[in-house]
Amino acid sequence: MRCCCIGTESVSLKKVLKRVCKDVECSFGTSVKIKGCTADPDEVRPGDAFFALPDEQPDSDDLINEAVNLAVHHGCSAICCPPSVARRFLPDVPVFVVPNVAEAYAAVCQALCDEPARSLKMIAVTGTSGKTSTSYLISGVLAESGLQVGLIGSLGIFDGDRLHPLTETDLLPHQLAYRLNQMVLNGCTHAIVEVSSKMIAEGVLGGIGFDAVCITNIRRDHLDYHKTVEQYRRSKLSIFRYAKKHALAVCNIDDRITEAVVPLINQPMLSVGIRNQAEVGSVLVERCPSEQTFIVTAGTEAVPFRTKMIGDDHMYNCLTAAALGIGLEIDIKTVARGIERVESVPGRMERIECGQDFNVYIDSARTADSLAAVLKTVREITQGRMICVFGAAVYHEPAKRSALAKTLETFSDSVILTSVSDRTDTKSAAAICDIGHGFSAKESVKIMPDRAEAIAWGLSEAKTGDSVLIFGHGTPEETMMTGGYVPFCDRLFTKQWLYENQSVPA
Repeated sequence: MRCCCIGTESVSLKKVLKRVCKDVECSFGTSVKIKGCTADPDEVRPGDAFFALPDEQPDSDDLINEAVNLAVHHGCSAICCPPSVARRFLPDVPVFVVPNVAEAYAAVCQALCDEPARSLKMIAVTGTSGKTSTSYLISGVLAESGLQVGLIGSLGIFDGDRLHPLTETDLLPHQLAYRLNQMVLNGCTHAIVEVSSKMIAEGVLGGIGFDAVCITNIRRDHLDYHKTVEQYRRSKLSIFRYAKKHALAVCNIDDRITEAVVPLINQPMLSVGIRNQAEVGSVLVERCPSEQTFIVTAGTEAVPFRTKMIGDDHMYNCLTAAALGIGLEIDIKTVARGIERVESVPGRMERIECGQDFNVYIDSARTADSLAAVLKTVREITQGRMICVFGAAVYHEPAKRSALAKTLETFSDSVILTSVSDRTDTKSAAAICDIGHGFSAKESVKIMPDRAEAIAWGLSEAKTGDSVLIFGHGTPEETMMTGGYVPFCDRLFTKQWLYENQSVPA
C-alpha cells in the first residue's frame, strides 16, 4: 500500500535514514530525494523509494530479491533493504542498507507527512489489558484541561474533527503518519496512541518520539505472534526505544512484571498502585452495580473520584490517567473531572441499563486473568446468580482454554458458550468445544453456537438481583453477521431484547 504523502515537498532519503539508523550503508547516488515510498512492489510509481521488508518465510531473501527486481522495473528511485539482501543483487538504482528496514520505512512515512509527531505532544499507552480504557480516560483529562486531543486506539481514530472506524487493530506506518498529520491539520495539541506489542515489534513507531509512556500491566498475550512470553514482554518494554530522553513513564507497580522491570526504565517515572506504596494511589470507598467511589492520593493531596464504570481494573486505569495528568502539571481536581466525564467505554465493563431489575454488562475480556478480574468485580455486587455468555474464538489459545473454563466455572452459576461471530467456522467450533470440555460440572455449561440465541437465552434466565455478563469483541459495531448480511452488535441486540421483553416502570 502506498504511503499517503501530505504536501509536495520532497525529502532526502539519506537524511531521514540517518536520524533513525546508526548504520546506513549507501551505494551510488546518495543524494536521492523522494516524494513517495512503499513496501509493496506492485504499488511502486516512478520516483518512489521501495522498502524491502523481510519476513519469516524460509525463502525470504529470494522473495525480497524478486520484489526488488519488480520495484526497479516499475521505476523506483531507491531501494532500502537489509544487509542479507543487499549482498545478493546490484540494481541500477541507489541502495540504502539499514539494520531495521521496517523502522526506516516508518520514519520515512513520517517525514513524507511533514513529521506530524514533532508538532504534537505524543502519549503512548501500552500493556496487556486496559489500554483502550486508559486512553479514553487520558483523553478526558486532557480535554477537561482545555487541550485539543487526537486518539488512535482499537475502537477507532479521533483526528480532532471526526471519529473514524478501524478495519484493522494495528495501523500500518503510512496510515499512522497520515492520521497524525490530520490531527495537526485539525488543530490537535496532543495525540494518544494505543500501542500494541505487534506495532512495537514491527517498527511501526519509527520516526516518532513519545513525550510520555504509560504501561498498564505486562502479562502474557499474542503468543501466536511472539512465540514466547519472554519475547512478548521484551517487545512491550521496547516501547522506550521510542521515548524522548526526558519522557515521563507511568507504571503500575502492583503488576508483578512491571514492578520487576521498573529499575530498568531510565526515564522520569510516576508509579501507581492500590496494594503497594505508590506515588499515585487510591483507596476504595464504595462500589455498587452502577458506580464506585475511591480516594486518589498524590503527595499531600487526596481527592474523591466517582466513576460510572466499576472494578479494580478501572481504578488502575484511572490512576494511570491521573498520574499522567499530574505529570503534565494538570491540577488534580481537573484530573478528577476529566476522568469522571468518561462515563463508559464501549465493551469495557459497559453497563446496559434499560429499566431491568438485574445487572447486564458487556465486556471484551479474552484472557483468564482479565476474565477473572471482571467476574470477581461483578460477583461482589451481585445478590443473586451470575450468568455468563462467553464467546469462544480462535484467538483463545488452545493451551489456555482449560484456564478460561476453570475461571468461568469458579465465578459463574450458569455459562452459555457461544461464538464471537454468528458465522461459526470449524476453528471457532473447536474453541467452543475445548472450553466446554474444561468444565467439571457439565450441567453448569450450555453450548449455543448462535450468538443472538445465546444472549437472548442468558437474558431470559435472569431474575431480580442477578447479573448477566456478555463477553465478546466489545467493539462499538461488531462485524458479526446473522442471517446473511445484517450487521449484529451485542449492545444493540441486548438493548432491543430488554426493551421488548422487560416491563419498564412508568
